[in-house]
Amino acid sequence: MVAEHPETAGLAPADPPALDFHGLVVALLPLDPYHPALEPLIDDLARIAALNLQLNAAFHRIAARSGFAAGGEVRREHLAEDATAVFAFLEYMHFASPSFLKSVGEWPLGGVRG
Repeated sequence: MVAEHPETAGLAPADPPALDFHGLVVALLPLDPYHPALEPLIDDLARIAALNLQLNAAFHRIAARSGFAAGGEVRREHLAEDATAVFAFLEYMHFASPSFLKSVGEWPLGGVRG
């Protein structure tokens, strides 16, 4: 039996460290063909991935498979069954981004079309 340290006696074990969604998005973007256009949206992508239940779970699984917390690297094979959801999310965000909408004459929203 291991004796408890007097300062931590009776305390619950610490929660695991929170997932670094920002870092994980940065690591995932080079795997996506739209990554140059999505780089300005990294903060938004990380926030959405953290708040969306499906993406949050997928990002946690990817981080676990890749050992992301220890190495900070993600390869395509680490996405496994989560690749479809992650790439669909990134594709949607690309086509909904201000830079894409501007390129097709739809930004700013409510603007006059030619």
